[in-house]
Amino acid sequence: MEETISLKQIFDILRKHLASIFICSFVGLALAGIATFFIITPKYSSQAQLIVTLPQGDANTNPNDVNTNLQMINTYKELVTGDLVIDQVKDRLESEYNLDMTTTQIKNALEVTQQQNSLMFSIKATDSSAINAEHIANTTSQIFQETAKDVLEVNKISIISKATASMAPVSPNNKLNLAIGLVLGIMIGIGLAFLLELLDRTVKDDKFVSEDLGLTILGTVPQMSQKELDATIQKKPLIPSFKKASTNNDSKENNVSRRSRSRV
Repeated sequence: MEETISLKQIFDILRKHLASIFICSFVGLALAGIATFFIITPKYSSQAQLIVTLPQGDANTNPNDVNTNLQMINTYKELVTGDLVIDQVKDRLESEYNLDMTTTQIKNALEVTQQQNSLMFSIKATDSSAINAEHIANTTSQIFQETAKDVLEVNKISIISKATASMAPVSPNNKLNLAIGLVLGIMIGIGLAFLLELLDRTVKDDKFVSEDLGLTILGTVPQMSQKELDATIQKKPLIPSFKKASTNNDSKENNVSRRSRSRV
Protein backbone atom coordinates (compact mmCIF):
# COMPACT_ATOMS: atom_id res chain seq x y z
CA MET A 1 0.00 0.00 0.00
CA GLU A 2 1.50 3.28 -1.08
CA GLU A 3 1.73 6.02 1.51
CA THR A 4 0.37 9.36 0.35
CA ILE A 5 0.86 12.81 1.83
CA SER A 6 -1.66 15.60 1.73
CA LEU A 7 -1.06 19.24 0.94
CA LYS A 8 -1.76 20.15 4.55
CA GLN A 9 0.90 17.73 5.73
CA ILE A 10 3.39 19.29 3.33
CA PHE A 11 2.70 22.76 4.73
CA ASP A 12 2.95 21.39 8.26
CA ILE A 13 6.36 19.89 7.51
CA LEU A 14 7.62 23.13 5.95
CA ARG A 15 6.30 25.18 8.87
CA LYS A 16 7.89 22.79 11.36
CA HIS A 17 11.31 23.13 9.71
CA LEU A 18 10.96 26.79 8.74
CA ALA A 19 14.07 27.75 10.70
CA SER A 20 16.18 25.19 8.79
CA ILE A 21 14.88 26.49 5.47
CA PHE A 22 15.77 30.09 6.42
CA ILE A 23 19.23 29.05 7.56
CA CYS A 24 19.90 27.15 4.31
CA SER A 25 18.65 30.11 2.28
CA PHE A 26 20.97 32.49 4.13
CA VAL A 27 23.92 30.12 3.73
CA GLY A 28 23.25 29.74 -0.01
CA LEU A 29 23.01 33.51 -0.44
CA ALA A 30 26.19 34.06 1.57
CA LEU A 31 28.17 31.47 -0.41
CA ALA A 32 26.98 32.96 -3.69
CA GLY A 33 28.02 36.42 -2.50
CA ILE A 34 31.47 35.21 -1.45
CA ALA A 35 32.01 33.43 -4.76
CA THR A 36 30.75 36.39 -6.80
CA PHE A 37 32.60 39.21 -5.06
CA PHE A 38 35.75 37.50 -3.78
CA ILE A 39 36.50 34.35 -5.82
CA ILE A 40 35.32 34.79 -9.42
CA THR A 41 37.60 37.08 -11.42
CA PRO A 42 35.64 39.85 -13.20
CA LYS A 43 35.86 40.01 -16.97
CA TYR A 44 35.86 43.15 -19.13
CA SER A 45 35.08 43.44 -22.82
CA SER A 46 35.86 45.95 -25.51
CA GLN A 47 34.90 45.89 -29.18
CA ALA A 48 35.90 47.53 -32.42
CA GLN A 49 33.37 47.94 -35.23
CA LEU A 50 34.20 47.44 -38.90
CA ILE A 51 32.16 47.82 -42.10
CA VAL A 52 32.48 46.55 -45.62
CA THR A 53 31.95 49.56 -47.92
CA LEU A 54 30.89 49.41 -51.53
CA PRO A 55 32.67 51.48 -54.18
CA GLN A 56 30.85 54.70 -54.99
CA GLY A 57 30.24 56.04 -58.49
CA ASP A 58 31.37 52.86 -60.24
CA ALA A 59 29.24 52.26 -63.31
CA ASN A 60 30.24 48.59 -63.42
CA THR A 61 29.01 47.92 -59.86
CA ASN A 62 26.82 44.86 -59.80
CA PRO A 63 23.64 45.01 -57.64
CA ASN A 64 24.64 41.60 -56.32
CA ASP A 65 27.75 43.04 -54.69
CA VAL A 66 25.83 43.54 -51.44
CA ASN A 67 24.91 39.87 -51.22
CA THR A 68 28.43 38.90 -52.15
CA ASN A 69 29.88 41.03 -49.38
CA LEU A 70 27.39 39.60 -46.89
CA GLN A 71 28.56 36.13 -47.79
CA MET A 72 32.19 37.22 -47.56
CA ILE A 73 31.75 38.34 -43.96
CA ASN A 74 31.72 34.66 -42.93
CA THR A 75 35.12 34.39 -44.58
CA TYR A 76 36.27 37.49 -42.72
CA LYS A 77 35.21 35.91 -39.43
CA GLU A 78 37.36 32.86 -40.13
CA LEU A 79 40.27 35.10 -41.10
CA VAL A 80 40.06 37.09 -37.86
CA THR A 81 40.51 33.97 -35.70
CA GLY A 82 42.90 32.27 -38.13
CA ASP A 83 46.56 31.65 -37.39
CA LEU A 84 47.66 34.19 -39.99
CA VAL A 85 46.09 37.05 -38.05
CA ILE A 86 46.47 35.67 -34.52
CA ASP A 87 50.22 35.12 -34.85
CA GLN A 88 50.73 38.74 -35.89
CA VAL A 89 48.44 39.93 -33.08
CA LYS A 90 50.51 37.98 -30.57
CA ASP A 91 53.77 39.52 -31.78
CA ARG A 92 52.42 43.07 -31.87
CA LEU A 93 50.84 42.84 -28.43
CA GLU A 94 54.14 41.67 -27.00
CA SER A 95 56.23 44.30 -28.75
CA GLU A 96 53.97 47.35 -28.33
CA TYR A 97 52.15 46.67 -25.05
CA ASN A 98 54.43 44.10 -23.39
CA LEU A 99 51.44 41.76 -23.23
CA ASP A 100 52.53 38.12 -23.24
CA MET A 101 49.67 35.90 -24.40
CA THR A 102 49.55 32.60 -26.25
CA THR A 103 47.68 32.21 -29.52
CA THR A 104 45.11 30.00 -27.76
CA GLN A 105 44.46 32.67 -25.15
CA ILE A 106 43.99 35.31 -27.85
CA LYS A 107 41.57 33.11 -29.79
CA ASN A 108 39.54 32.41 -26.67
CA ALA A 109 39.42 36.13 -25.89
CA LEU A 110 38.09 37.11 -29.34
CA GLU A 111 34.54 36.99 -30.66
CA VAL A 112 33.30 38.19 -34.04
CA THR A 113 29.64 39.22 -34.20
CA GLN A 114 27.45 40.51 -36.99
CA GLN A 115 23.92 41.87 -37.16
CA GLN A 116 21.63 39.99 -39.52
CA ASN A 117 21.90 41.17 -43.14
CA SER A 118 24.32 43.91 -42.14
CA LEU A 119 27.65 44.84 -43.70
CA MET A 120 28.88 45.86 -40.25
CA PHE A 121 30.55 43.45 -37.86
CA SER A 122 32.35 43.74 -34.53
CA ILE A 123 35.52 42.28 -33.11
CA LYS A 124 35.06 41.93 -29.35
CA ALA A 125 37.81 41.01 -26.90
CA THR A 126 37.24 39.84 -23.32
CA ASP A 127 39.91 39.82 -20.65
CA SER A 128 40.38 40.18 -16.90
CA SER A 129 41.88 43.62 -17.60
CA ALA A 130 39.84 46.33 -19.33
CA ILE A 131 43.00 47.89 -20.82
CA ASN A 132 44.20 44.58 -22.22
CA ALA A 133 40.77 43.95 -23.75
CA GLU A 134 41.02 47.30 -25.54
CA HIS A 135 44.52 46.53 -26.85
CA ILE A 136 43.51 43.06 -28.09
CA ALA A 137 40.43 44.31 -29.94
CA ASN A 138 42.16 47.28 -31.60
CA THR A 139 45.27 45.32 -32.55
CA THR A 140 43.21 42.47 -34.03
CA SER A 141 41.04 44.84 -36.10
CA GLN A 142 44.09 46.67 -37.49
CA ILE A 143 45.96 43.50 -38.42
CA PHE A 144 42.80 42.00 -39.91
CA GLN A 145 42.33 45.08 -42.10
CA GLU A 146 45.91 44.84 -43.32
CA THR A 147 45.77 41.08 -43.88
CA ALA A 148 42.46 41.24 -45.80
CA LYS A 149 43.98 43.81 -48.13
CA ASP A 150 47.10 41.73 -48.77
CA VAL A 151 45.61 38.23 -48.88
CA LEU A 152 42.09 38.74 -50.20
CA GLU A 153 42.87 41.93 -52.06
CA VAL A 154 39.97 43.61 -50.30
CA ASN A 155 40.47 47.29 -49.55
CA LYS A 156 36.85 48.07 -48.70
CA ILE A 157 37.01 47.21 -45.00
CA SER A 158 36.96 50.28 -42.76
CA ILE A 159 37.27 50.61 -39.00
CA ILE A 160 34.46 52.94 -38.01
CA SER A 161 34.82 52.62 -34.22
CA LYS A 162 37.89 51.73 -32.22
CA ALA A 163 37.66 49.77 -29.00
CA THR A 164 37.72 51.69 -25.74
CA ALA A 165 38.32 50.36 -22.25
CA SER A 166 35.14 49.88 -20.22
CA MET A 167 35.44 49.68 -16.44
CA ALA A 168 32.05 47.93 -16.12
CA PRO A 169 32.61 44.16 -15.95
CA VAL A 170 30.54 41.93 -18.20
CA SER A 171 30.88 38.96 -15.84
CA PRO A 172 30.05 37.70 -13.32
CA ASN A 173 26.40 38.70 -13.21
CA ASN A 174 26.08 39.67 -9.56
CA LYS A 175 22.28 39.69 -9.35
CA LEU A 176 21.92 36.42 -11.22
CA ASN A 177 24.51 34.65 -9.06
CA LEU A 178 22.89 35.87 -5.84
CA ALA A 179 19.46 34.78 -7.07
CA ILE A 180 20.81 31.34 -7.98
CA GLY A 181 22.43 30.99 -4.56
CA LEU A 182 19.19 31.99 -2.81
CA VAL A 183 17.06 29.56 -4.85
CA LEU A 184 19.51 26.70 -4.31
CA GLY A 185 19.56 27.44 -0.59
CA ILE A 186 15.76 27.31 -0.42
CA MET A 187 15.68 24.05 -2.39
CA ILE A 188 18.29 22.46 -0.11
CA GLY A 189 16.39 23.67 2.95
CA ILE A 190 13.13 22.15 1.71
CA GLY A 191 14.89 18.89 0.85
CA LEU A 192 16.49 18.83 4.30
CA ALA A 193 13.10 19.41 5.91
CA PHE A 194 11.57 16.37 4.19
CA LEU A 195 14.67 14.30 4.91
CA LEU A 196 14.49 15.08 8.63
CA GLU A 197 10.80 14.28 8.61
CA LEU A 198 11.50 10.98 6.86
CA LEU A 199 14.14 10.03 9.43
CA ASP A 200 11.87 10.93 12.33
CA ARG A 201 10.42 7.58 13.47
CA THR A 202 8.45 8.88 16.46
CA VAL A 203 4.68 8.40 16.71
CA LYS A 204 3.01 11.73 16.00
CA ASP A 205 -0.72 10.93 16.33
CA ASP A 206 -3.14 8.18 17.32
CA LYS A 207 -4.15 7.65 13.70
CA PHE A 208 -0.79 6.06 12.95
CA VAL A 209 -1.18 3.63 15.86
CA SER A 210 -4.73 2.57 15.04
CA GLU A 211 -4.63 2.50 11.24
CA ASP A 212 -1.02 1.75 10.30
CA LEU A 213 -0.03 -0.48 13.20
CA GLY A 214 -3.52 -1.94 13.80
CA LEU A 215 -3.31 -1.54 17.59
CA THR A 216 -6.04 -0.55 20.01
CA ILE A 217 -5.56 2.70 21.88
CA LEU A 218 -6.27 2.26 25.60
CA GLY A 219 -5.68 5.87 26.55
CA THR A 220 -3.77 9.02 25.79
CA VAL A 221 -1.60 11.27 27.91
CA PRO A 222 -1.84 14.93 26.94
CA GLN A 223 1.32 16.91 26.43
CA MET A 224 1.87 19.30 29.34
CA SER A 225 4.23 22.19 29.76
CA GLN A 226 6.64 22.47 32.66
CA LYS A 227 4.49 25.16 34.21
CA GLU A 228 1.45 22.89 34.16
CA LEU A 229 3.45 20.02 35.61
CA ASP A 230 4.69 22.20 38.47
CA ALA A 231 1.13 23.33 39.22
CA THR A 232 -0.15 19.74 39.49
CA ILE A 233 2.58 18.50 41.81
CA GLN A 234 1.42 18.84 45.41
CA LYS A 235 4.26 19.54 47.77
CA LYS A 236 4.12 17.90 51.25
CA PRO A 237 4.18 20.35 54.23
CA LEU A 238 7.31 20.40 56.32
CA ILE A 239 5.73 21.52 59.69
CA PRO A 240 4.31 18.14 60.86
CA SER A 241 7.61 16.41 60.36
CA PHE A 242 9.36 19.22 62.17
CA LYS A 243 6.98 18.88 65.13
CA LYS A 244 7.50 15.13 65.20
CA ALA A 245 11.24 15.60 65.25
CA SER A 246 10.94 18.14 68.07
CA THR A 247 8.79 15.71 70.11
CA ASN A 248 11.34 12.98 69.65
CA ASN A 249 14.12 15.27 70.81
CA ASP A 250 12.15 16.34 73.88
CA SER A 251 11.43 12.78 74.83
CA LYS A 252 15.07 11.89 74.48
CA GLU A 253 16.10 14.78 76.72
CA ASN A 254 13.59 13.71 79.37
CA ASN A 255 14.89 10.17 79.30
CA VAL A 256 18.45 11.38 79.70
CA SER A 257 17.53 13.62 82.62
CA ARG A 258 15.66 10.79 84.30
CA ARG A 259 18.58 8.47 83.86
CA SER A 260 20.93 11.08 85.26
CA ARG A 261 18.68 11.58 88.25
CA SER A 262 18.49 7.90 88.93
CA ARG A 263 22.22 7.66 88.81
CA VAL A 264 22.66 10.43 91.35
